Amino acid sequence: MSEKVAAYKHKLSEARVFLEYIFDQVGDRWETPVYSEGANWTVRQIAIHLAVSDKGHNNMIMAIAQGQNTIPEDFDLERFNRRSVEKRAETTPDELRQSLRATAAERVAWLDTCDDTVLEKKGRHGSMQILSIAEILDVIAGHDRVHGRDIAKALGISI
Repeated sequence: MSEKVAAYKHKLSEARVFLEYIFDQVGDRWETPVYSEGANWTVRQIAIHLAVSDKGHNNMIMAIAQGQNTIPEDFDLERFNRRSVEKRAETTPDELRQSLRATAAERVAWLDTCDDTVLEKKGRHGSMQILSIAEILDVIAGHDRVHGRDIAKALGISI
């Protein structure tokens, strides 16, 4: 495995460990609002969003590696996020955490098959930007951290 791939695996792992740490502190506060504007999501809804996004990101990077795009040119990220959270409203925190563990394991296993040339391949991200797989991996790690910090702030969790 290349040093670059190993570094991305480490970065993703650290971000996910951080998110798991935050989730470990939630207790019975999964329905606590985190955002007061925009999506207006609770902790559990953010966890739903993260689980859906993680699966989508995996599908995206694996398709890009094969020269395919999964994101249509007219993709509406805000609409997708809103609907995907609504459709999974009954998903429990335990199910969400298990889903996040599964997608992380799937990504690690896939990265074990990659070299630096794969990380350089580019495709359309849900943000409509054309990004390399390496850049999308940065987005994934940042996504875990941003939402984890937001949850921590809303619940008064020390980080």
